[in-house]
Amino acid sequence: MADGGNDREARARRGWSAYLHLCRFRILLASLLLLLAAVPLAVTRSVPGLAVDIALNLVLLSGILSMRRERALLGVALLLGVPALVSRWVVALLPSGSPDLLTVLVPVSFFAFFTVFLLRAVVTADTVTGDVIAGALSVYLLLGLTWSFVYQAVAMVDPGAFSLGAAFAAAGPADWNDWIYYSFITLATVGYGDITAVAPSAQFFAYAEAVTGVLYVAVLVAQLVSAYQRPPRPPR
Repeated sequence: MADGGNDREARARRGWSAYLHLCRFRILLASLLLLLAAVPLAVTRSVPGLAVDIALNLVLLSGILSMRRERALLGVALLLGVPALVSRWVVALLPSGSPDLLTVLVPVSFFAFFTVFLLRAVVTADTVTGDVIAGALSVYLLLGLTWSFVYQAVAMVDPGAFSLGAAFAAAGPADWNDWIYYSFITLATVGYGDITAVAPSAQFFAYAEAVTGVLYVAVLVAQLVSAYQRPPRPPR
């Protein structure tokens, strides 16, 4: 009886593990959307600023968990992801709440690595399922998230790299929430002009992100959506 119970528990664990693996990119996409929803709410103080850090940590954790079946990559993910988690909590718990350059660059390393891993997983997928589509959408959101840290780092190294419009300048120095906004409007090639890249380094990252966003949507996402196949329903 005990052996039978252990077998059932083992099968249940394997079932949950397989289910989480099949939904790993959906979980990642949900955590990314939660983060992007939390950022403007934190700016308007509708939710505590700590909620953004918690949502960002969920993105980091879901990214690490999505690589758990690839041992070599998981080791690198932990090597980059754990310091990224720690650095964000250091920023959140500091009395000033102001990040230094290191706490900005550490998440860049993890998100850049994870974006490449996720793009590879999407491109090499045998079948285009709903989870693969979620992975492709997550890559796009991760591109915007990664570049937001890059812009923040550039602004910290060269405070005059960007020109802020009157509304932003009146609110004080730009923070990460502002760089998320600038990153995504650049990725989507909207370009409202309220934040403008002035320094050559800032301009390089801005047009590199814009070109990447256009090519990614035009080529990869469109191709995946056209090739999307629903998994066959199990027989009744």
